[in-house]
Amino acid sequence: MKKLTAFAICALLVIALCLPAMAASEEPVIILQPQSATYPKYSIATYTVKVTGTNLTATWYLEWEGKTYNLSKTGGGMAAWEVYAGETYGAIREDSNTFSFFFGGIEEELDGGQIWCVIEDGHYDVVSDRAVIRVSGYADPPVIQDFPIDMTVFRGDPVQLRCVAAAPGDSQLTWTWYETDTGKIQDIRAICDGPQYSDTWQVSSERTGTRYYVCMVETTDGGTAYSNVVAVTVLDRKPEPEYPPETTAPPATAAPPETTLPKVHAATPDQPVPDETVPATVNEEGLPGWALVLIGAAAAKAGVGVAALLVIKKR
Repeated sequence: MKKLTAFAICALLVIALCLPAMAASEEPVIILQPQSATYPKYSIATYTVKVTGTNLTATWYLEWEGKTYNLSKTGGGMAAWEVYAGETYGAIREDSNTFSFFFGGIEEELDGGQIWCVIEDGHYDVVSDRAVIRVSGYADPPVIQDFPIDMTVFRGDPVQLRCVAAAPGDSQLTWTWYETDTGKIQDIRAICDGPQYSDTWQVSSERTGTRYYVCMVETTDGGTAYSNVVAVTVLDRKPEPEYPPETTAPPATAAPPETTLPKVHAATPDQPVPDETVPATVNEEGLPGWALVLIGAAAAKAGVGVAALLVIKKR
């Protein structure tokens, strides 16, 4: 009976510790930011965010002419920006982890605005980068399909940025790489001599600190799209721990444990032999009562394996 009681207590402790970990959810992570493409007047301008996680919802925002608008809030009167958004516009959920907002016939008046979204899963919320709305020219922009998010490396590690893009129609693509000291796309400066025909760029990691990079993708028809800003942080490596020099001397042989015999007092006619062994309180199987408390506490930290060990030791 006592064996079953001890096992039940251990099992309850293990379950109590596991419940918070099971209930906790991982924070959503943005794996594709909205990109700053340049769209021709009256074209369909689309901004997309991809996120890891479950039970996600997205709320889109627009900053334009000094005001911030909740694009996902429908109903009520027409906002000022809607006059230049086209006949159709709104948020689209492409799949459980991909969210987009589109302007069905964007006009030049929205040029210079910034659009972003907030992703929520019921526990956490994450904010995307802001994409700059650009409206000019006559060529459709390329679509940036993959570009790195902020990354941290150690000094001397190889760092390669890659900007994967798709060209509209039969256009060919070129890539121009930029750096910005402020982390803002408005402050970029070119770091390559001219357009590159490779979608990758090798970043120097010889200097510690954080540097910011942007890639512009251009089509042979004149369409352009700027990537999000990626922050590359370079850290110093921790020094290797110093170990004492190895020795070739054979390991010392441990002496066998010393056996101490119980002390025996001689009896006298007037004095009986004292009993120096004080028995502890023991349960039916021979396990001290205080040991159950210690084992139960250990089970709370060690988990199911200790609970199983408790049963084995008490058989």
